[in-house]
Amino acid sequence: MNIDKSLLNNPRLQALNIMKGTVPKSAWDRNEIFTKNLRKKLSQHAINNHPAINALNSQKINKETLQEIHLDYRHAIVKVFTDALTMAMTQTRQLEPRLPAGAKLAPRFLLTLNALDEFGFRPELDSSNYYSGNPAFAHYPLYEDVLKELGLSKSAIEQFTPSHLARKLLHFLETSFSDYTSIITLLAVAELQVIIFSPPLRKATEFHSLDVNSGYYFVHGISTDHDTAAADDDHEEDLWSALHQACTETDYNRLEATALEYMNLWNEFWNEQLSRINSKAAYNKTNKTTALA
Repeated sequence: MNIDKSLLNNPRLQALNIMKGTVPKSAWDRNEIFTKNLRKKLSQHAINNHPAINALNSQKINKETLQEIHLDYRHAIVKVFTDALTMAMTQTRQLEPRLPAGAKLAPRFLLTLNALDEFGFRPELDSSNYYSGNPAFAHYPLYEDVLKELGLSKSAIEQFTPSHLARKLLHFLETSFSDYTSIITLLAVAELQVIIFSPPLRKATEFHSLDVNSGYYFVHGISTDHDTAAADDDHEEDLWSALHQACTETDYNRLEATALEYMNLWNEFWNEQLSRINSKAAYNKTNKTTALA
């Protein structure tokens, strides 16, 4: 079988065009207006200007506090992210038979582009002209490397008790696993949260002499950041595009409420981390004052 090689270029656009062909243009356009309005609300959410951002950027957070923040964040999203992503890929099956046979494949293909990054593949050929990658460079193991570099032992990681908000965030995402539109909506919100907080977290860890020019923080952020190899904005766009194909007008109210509730939980999570930062800062200040007395 001869294949026009040009059809293999720009896989993201190829998938998008096929997805658009599975639904009426009027439905796609309606769904795009819905997500545009939802994304506007998310962009105006208080979390975008959360005071924890400045606190992390200040580079005044002690290592113990940074360890606790990273452990809580690990429980809330890092260890479950690829579980949610692969569940979304599986649940594309819910598109059929409402949409034409095979309609599930293009969004599954699109989500795979995210999964390839998450699992440690690289967009290049290896020395044998095969796929390039290594699971040791998957994002979850890279995050575990950050924990080790922060001085956390295996037992300290295992014995850490997550905050109630980290547990709520995990539970909220896991309970979406049975519904395709819910998973991709929450994953899009999660990517947005990652885009907001990865740069300040990178700066806070760099202050403690961690190498942020490789590893986890090098692959998190936005594609236009030339100091990283990140693509979270591309992955967020892919998730919204998947929703343009998948949802119907009857889903709008439910999905908007779900997205905003999840973002509210993230805002509360960062409130918790800010309290952690401030309480440690106040403790240190008190100790210094006592020592000077």
